[in-house]
Amino acid sequence: MRNLTREARAKMGAANKGRSPSPETLAKRSASLRGHPTSEETKAKISAALKGRRYSPETLAKMSAAKIGTRNSWKGGRRKDFDGYIYIFCPDHPYCNSQGYIFEHRLVMEAHLGRSLLPGEVVHHINGIRDDNRIENLMRFESNGDHLHWHKEKERKS
Repeated sequence: MRNLTREARAKMGAANKGRSPSPETLAKRSASLRGHPTSEETKAKISAALKGRRYSPETLAKMSAAKIGTRNSWKGGRRKDFDGYIYIFCPDHPYCNSQGYIFEHRLVMEAHLGRSLLPGEVVHHINGIRDDNRIENLMRFESNGDHLHWHKEKERKS
């Protein structure tokens, strides 16, 4: 039904208008939506097919490693967003986001200054590389307006 055009669906709807599906059809739809086998016979066939299934030693080792967590996605609380900035997991920080992360460049600047940055303060990457968070590459602005003014002056000079 999904592959049909709107016009074809409208014609089918008009042809079936006023008709209700039979109880058998409703039962089949309900069962297919739940994703469960529709009969005991089908359950027995699936069970028989899965009995006696053996895994190779390599597959068992991979399954065991996955359960232990050696292949999980946790990378120690450090991740990169789609813009290229690095986030650090720091749920106790006063200005962390709702998931408990804060930008690494802000943490580096805070460590350099010895205080927390205010929400309005902006940290700029001098070389434009967003994951280069060395203190030599970072510059602090009091506000976003100061940051934009700095960019306009730089653009005007070049």
